[in-house]
Amino acid sequence: MHRLILLVLLTFAGRALAQAPVMHPSRAFESIGAAKAAGAVVWLHGSYDRDDPPPPEPPFVARFAHDGYDIWRFDRPGPDPLAGSGAALTEDLKALKAQGYRRIIVAGHSRGAFVSLAALALSGVVDAVGAISPAAHGTNPGRAPQAIADYKADMAAATPMRLALVQLLDDPFDLDPDGRAEIARATASVDHMQLMLIDRPPEPVGHDGGLGGAFDGRYGACLTRFLEGRVGPDACAATPASRPQSSPP
Repeated sequence: MHRLILLVLLTFAGRALAQAPVMHPSRAFESIGAAKAAGAVVWLHGSYDRDDPPPPEPPFVARFAHDGYDIWRFDRPGPDPLAGSGAALTEDLKALKAQGYRRIIVAGHSRGAFVSLAALALSGVVDAVGAISPAAHGTNPGRAPQAIADYKADMAAATPMRLALVQLLDDPFDLDPDGRAEIARATASVDHMQLMLIDRPPEPVGHDGGLGGAFDGRYGACLTRFLEGRVGPDACAATPASRPQSSPP
C-alpha cells in the first residue's frame, strides 16, 4: 500500500514538473551570452495543442537576433494559469538579469502576451514588453469583465518602461479592445510609461495576424526598434496603410 501511495505521488509530481513553465534559450537562434549580447529577448507563445511542439517565434523576433540579442523562450504547456505563469515568469526574469544581460525585452502573443504583462512590474529588470493580441479568456462576451479586470490588475502594477500593445481587427479573443486601449493610455499618462499602441489597423487582421510575414513587413522594424529603445512610440505611425495610435514619450 505504501509503495502504491508513493507511486501515485511520484506520478503526480512528474506531471506537475512536466507542466511547469520552462525558460530556455531558443533553438532557432545562436546565443552569444550575456557578456557579448546587446540583451535578451524572452518570447512567450500562445496556447497550443499539447500533442504538438510549442509554436515557433514569429518572423519579427529574428530582427532582435540580427541586432545582437540572445533569444530566449518561456514555454508553458497550456492552458496555464495566468497568475502562476506570471509569478514564474517574474522569478525567471530576475534570474536572467542576474546573468548580466544589459537589457531584457519580453514579448508574447495571445495567452503568452497576457502572461507577459506581469513583467510590467519589473522596472530595473525588464526594459520593454511587447503584447501582441493578448488573450486568455476565450471568445464568450460574458467573460469580458473578468478579462478587463485581469488586464487592469497587470496595468495597475506597471512601472516605467516601454510597452507595445498590438490589437488587430476581427480578433474574436479581444473582448474589449476599446477598454484595453483606454486603460493603456491612462496607465502611460500616470506612470510615465512609453506606450506604442498599434490599434486595429486595416491589415493584417485576425487573432494570429501578428504572427505572419505581413505583420513583420509593416510593423516588424518599427516595433522592434521601439522595444529596443532606438525610436519613440510614434515610430510605427508612418508605416504605410496603418493608423496606429500612441501616447507621447
